[in-house]
Amino acid sequence: MVSALPRRLARSLVCFCSIGLTPAAPFAHAAGTDPLPLAEALKIGEKSSPRLAAQGAALAAARELVPRAGELPDPKLRIGVENLPVNGADRLRYDTDFMTMRRIGLVQDFPNGEKRKLRGERAARERDVEASNLAAQRAGIQREIALAWLELYFAQQARTPLVELVGELQLQLDTVSAAIAAGRQNTADALALRGAGVAAQDRVIEQDRSIERARYSLAVWLRDDVSRPLAGPPDTTRFDHPPTALLANLHEHPDQRVYIEREALARTDVALAANSKKSDWSLEVLYGQRGPAFDNMISVMVSFDLPWQAEKRQDRDLAAKRLLADQAQAQVEEARRMHEAELRGLYADWQTAGVRMERFEKLLLPLARERVAAALAAYRGGRGDLAMVLEARRSEAEARLASVQVQLERARAWAKLNFLLPHEGQP
Repeated sequence: MVSALPRRLARSLVCFCSIGLTPAAPFAHAAGTDPLPLAEALKIGEKSSPRLAAQGAALAAARELVPRAGELPDPKLRIGVENLPVNGADRLRYDTDFMTMRRIGLVQDFPNGEKRKLRGERAARERDVEASNLAAQRAGIQREIALAWLELYFAQQARTPLVELVGELQLQLDTVSAAIAAGRQNTADALALRGAGVAAQDRVIEQDRSIERARYSLAVWLRDDVSRPLAGPPDTTRFDHPPTALLANLHEHPDQRVYIEREALARTDVALAANSKKSDWSLEVLYGQRGPAFDNMISVMVSFDLPWQAEKRQDRDLAAKRLLADQAQAQVEEARRMHEAELRGLYADWQTAGVRMERFEKLLLPLARERVAAALAAYRGGRGDLAMVLEARRSEAEARLASVQVQLERARAWAKLNFLLPHEGQP
């Protein structure tokens, strides 16, 4: 009777590792699909991005406006009746009074040459703003895709030590179960193993949730291609755009370029406001048809703008545009400082994570493995208890998880730096 209870307990304990290790993933990997490298993920994501399509349309629209910005405005057609009698015997008759005539003519406005040139420059500046916005959007999308890809990759990598821990506890349980069945070991060790196994299973389930959340984030960019298995990670020890070069050329930062182009646009608005003090002119040519007994007539008129009382109108417009240009200039400087701090911080993160990775590889992980080996040797030799072994196993798994997290931290900093500028290079 005494030996039957341990046998039943052992049989129940043997089953714990087979539960909950296979997630019900909506993005199940299809058999035979090619691995998805980061470089290909970037191309797929950019090609299907609505954000890039929208900004591309904005740039195309701005380009269309550049050639017509400096053109003359459309002429105006003028048609009417002049000096039509409204009373008397000839009321509303246009063919009796010598002053009455039917008139048709054209009116053409001529903005001054400098204004037309500045309007063309302003349209070109607006085009440049949209182009810099497109470059910034493209760089941002590349970073987001790279970060999502790396999050999924390292989430999958973090699952491995947890699954291996469950397997190791299963092997340990097999040994303990046999000893329990033979009456050589008490059930406390088995219960301890069961508790550790259930806890490890729960960690696997939680990690599966993290993997699926990361996959959902990547699916925003890749859609159906997210079901493909990921290829190996990129080399995070080198950059396509060295951070030191980026720091020396902050004006090339995509977001910084947006602010710079906006300041140039604001300065062009200042020049246009200053030009408003110069007169534009218009030409009007009219042909007047009178009654059969009278001669037809032609009229030519030239008119000029008279910007008088400029202090109440044009000067105020100019002052407002100058203040907006000053605002844009201040925003350029503010953005430069923020981008410099961001670059330096990301570079520090990347360097620190590299140092920590080296420490994990050379010190922390070997020490964790040695601790497990020592605890197992002591337990098998009767000089230690199972709790020490379980704690050593747990510590080793935590060290491996921490190592993966440090790799992810360096990969994040690498992605944010490497894809700061839009490019076609392979990561």
